[in-house]
Amino acid sequence: MESSTFSSSSPDLHPVDLLSRVLPRNREALAGVRMAQEGGARGVQFFRPTQALTFPSSQLFINCPLFPAEFSIVLSVPTFLSNLPVKSQMNDVLLPPYEMEVRVTLGSKPACTAAELGQLWFDTLKRGLFLCDGAYWHSMLQEEDRLDYDLYTTSETLDIELFQIPSVGLFAAMAHRANKPGSAIYRWNHGHFQLYQNISTFKAQAWKQFTVGRKMFLAVSNSVGPVDGERELSVIYRWRNKRLKFVRYQTLETHSARDWEAFHINNEAFLAVANHRTENGNHNIDSVVYKWNPGTKTFEVNQTISTSGAYDWEFFTVGPYHFLAVANAFDGTSTQTDSSIYIWLGGAFQLFQTIRTFGATDWEMFQIGNRVFLVVANGHMLCERGPSLYTINSTIYELDMTTKMFLKFQDIVTYSAVDWELFSVGDEHFLVVANSYDGSSYSLNSVIYRWQGYEGFVPVHRLPTIGCSDWEFFTSAEGPYLMYSSAKAPLSKVFKLRIH
Repeated sequence: MESSTFSSSSPDLHPVDLLSRVLPRNREALAGVRMAQEGGARGVQFFRPTQALTFPSSQLFINCPLFPAEFSIVLSVPTFLSNLPVKSQMNDVLLPPYEMEVRVTLGSKPACTAAELGQLWFDTLKRGLFLCDGAYWHSMLQEEDRLDYDLYTTSETLDIELFQIPSVGLFAAMAHRANKPGSAIYRWNHGHFQLYQNISTFKAQAWKQFTVGRKMFLAVSNSVGPVDGERELSVIYRWRNKRLKFVRYQTLETHSARDWEAFHINNEAFLAVANHRTENGNHNIDSVVYKWNPGTKTFEVNQTISTSGAYDWEFFTVGPYHFLAVANAFDGTSTQTDSSIYIWLGGAFQLFQTIRTFGATDWEMFQIGNRVFLVVANGHMLCERGPSLYTINSTIYELDMTTKMFLKFQDIVTYSAVDWELFSVGDEHFLVVANSYDGSSYSLNSVIYRWQGYEGFVPVHRLPTIGCSDWEFFTSAEGPYLMYSSAKAPLSKVFKLRIH
């Protein structure tokens, strides 16, 4: 079974196996190489091969004074030459009866055919040494690719929304805390995100991308007005193909909006906003479900739902049934409050189940096989009396088909968790949590958990984060990635996942 980790890539053919094919007389030394490679976590340690097949690289790279002399070159001898007599010794080095060609290039790959079998190629751009097997160049020694990089932003970021625009590319919309220059949209280009467009926002909390027919939209939750005392307006932007930009399309009055959720039911488009509190600080207010009107081509109020400090909406479908779960964070006195799951019946959402949560900030629904799960991120425990607790359990629930309710499946200790993200690599499933605060520090490890069936989710990786606010998984031509945003520092970080 494949396993996933953050490590450097490996060639399709093990270098020792490849050397064994072109260097049959040196198998004992190569066995030592394999042991050294498999025992080392990061590098490759070559055991000394026979004297006839090794010498200081300075004797080979005559015009390359910067190439380290202590780096030994293992020369591969084509099998059809292995039985020829050896030339006389020079400087105590046995020379093969032919001239060995080593090519040095700056990134351009030379041909690898039967004529080049056993030849070496040193790529100065990638700092790698490659061996030709008659068809492909295989990496023998190569500087490890950096598997993460920092994306510096103009402000702290509370949310990332990743989406694809056909024929244009992969984008990341970042919800920035600062009003100026607003929030930013980045475009993926050759393994990195590059700034594409700035949009004016006001303490943006989240973005949501969605489509209605052929129209593509991007909605932002603004949590304050342009100036104190003015109405809070969240904005829907539409993608314009001619301008290749998002332009303002519709504004909706919201109240410290924390999240948008977009979904379709029976070919009708809906948009739900999580209103957190009113301007006078009342957290027990209505959140709103809007419905697309094909006649006016705008979203109009379809239903209001009573919420308590709403932080997140999560829409999901199980069979023919449609559900909408809200994460209620605060009722005005305590974070110990009920979060609710609603089911679509008779053209509206009706209460299906309530679950006690603790400063809930996020719901994430996922399926593994035929099993349906719902995990909540509990932010902190605050009561009228007693200290606040940030090290608390977040909980995974599983839909029980017999009772037709979500029942507790697993508790996981988290630190003011604000987001869960499920992702799959191959046949394996993972959950990553955004730990943001432990009561004294924002510099914490966020944790990746692997699905282990009967054991549930078990921790497999710990990644250092600063005030982590969101995790997103995506794939590109370069491979699979994880990305996190920070609510306490103007940077996000991108991690490349390796499979071996």
